[in-house]
Amino acid sequence: MKRINVTKYGIVPNTDELLTNKIQSLIDSLSDGGEIFFPRGKYILSTIVLRDNITINIAKGATLLGSLNFDDFLDLDPVDYPLYQDVSHSYFNCSMFLGKNLTNITFKGKGKIDLRSVWDEKNKNNMAHRGAKVIALKECKDVHIHDISLYNATDLAIYFAWCEYVWVKGVKLKVHIDGISPDNSKHVVIEDCNVFSGDDGIVFKSSYNLNKLGVCEDIKVRNCSIQSRCNAIKFGTESNGGFKDISIKDIKIKNTRISGIALESVDGAFVENISFENIVMKNVNAPIFIHLGNRLRGPKGSKIGGISKIKISNLVATGPYVPYKTIPWNYLSYVAKDYVQYPWSNEYKHTKEELKEKRNKHWQHTCNICGYNGKVISDITLENVYLELLGGVKEYSNDVPHTYCSYPEVYVYGSKLPAKGIYFRDINGLTIKNVKVKTIKEDARPDFTFENVKRY
Repeated sequence: MKRINVTKYGIVPNTDELLTNKIQSLIDSLSDGGEIFFPRGKYILSTIVLRDNITINIAKGATLLGSLNFDDFLDLDPVDYPLYQDVSHSYFNCSMFLGKNLTNITFKGKGKIDLRSVWDEKNKNNMAHRGAKVIALKECKDVHIHDISLYNATDLAIYFAWCEYVWVKGVKLKVHIDGISPDNSKHVVIEDCNVFSGDDGIVFKSSYNLNKLGVCEDIKVRNCSIQSRCNAIKFGTESNGGFKDISIKDIKIKNTRISGIALESVDGAFVENISFENIVMKNVNAPIFIHLGNRLRGPKGSKIGGISKIKISNLVATGPYVPYKTIPWNYLSYVAKDYVQYPWSNEYKHTKEELKEKRNKHWQHTCNICGYNGKVISDITLENVYLELLGGVKEYSNDVPHTYCSYPEVYVYGSKLPAKGIYFRDINGLTIKNVKVKTIKEDARPDFTFENVKRY
């Protein structure tokens, strides 16, 4: 394999020169593949289009910097079919590294990629000012992303759709939007990663982004640390096809605003055989959210999907849920220099009076595991689970409406449900073994509430 040290080919680091065209020429010269090596120094890039059998090696002390001019990145992909998913999952071109229909792609080294918090300030892409992805891969096979560090991405950091045999190992991320996002991908390992995200941490998608149904299948996530301003581990909300045979094990989660685990089928996806084992959470709003819904954002005739064979074992979540320093989570948050997440606030800015009013209300959301309006989910197991929550509710109602939320999160039925631990509804086959709930403040509600639930 040919190895190109970029500094031996006229590339001068530590300058203000945009090096995209020179690096692209070096990659294009490797017709049979090879390695592009970046030694110590800083290099400014916009969009690089990858080829088969290419390795990007970023040495310790080397940093690839995103251009400060957002217009230097490629425009959005031309699309000639309907879009049912969020726009971020519809396009690939606007990224630092782009790969389509490739085999044998590797990123390695101890170096850094820093997108420098460059947003689409004029919102020319109509994506709420989101900027560029770091790595965007579509229909690729044999992908290795090892040991690099990613910072300040203003769109999805590592996004791979319809890919197979992907290994993400030892990657460190501190990014404004989602961290690692497999979409309709198979045979994936994500391990030993440290994710700090302004949006979701590790998030699985099964979108309709190539105008067809797919599935996320045979995926292992293990030994990762996650903190997220939204959800730490999430399935959805893009959930057209399905999620199957996914194992999530030995995970540490902290400082997370919405849910530690969020598993959602709202666009027709079938979810089956998902396990969560050895999960430790601290300072998390709602540790568990499992939800079947009827958003059905997809082609006409889409029907409600299903959720079955879900097991959560050896989970410990401790509170209280308190303010914490974080990273801005969208463009407005970034402009406002919003670096503190108040538990009682889902918005980016409040007056002191508004914060005081919110602080005095009940704001921690009850965990809930629910089917939809009589349509049951099945074979749900919780074993060796300990939840330490804020509590403090003195009055509550047992009447929980079957409401629909256009963007479903753990607060879909409201924050104050008739259980201080977990609210269960529309389940055929629920197993609970050694599940304990403790509240820091005295709470009038029972630990659990069951509605239309068949227990094993």
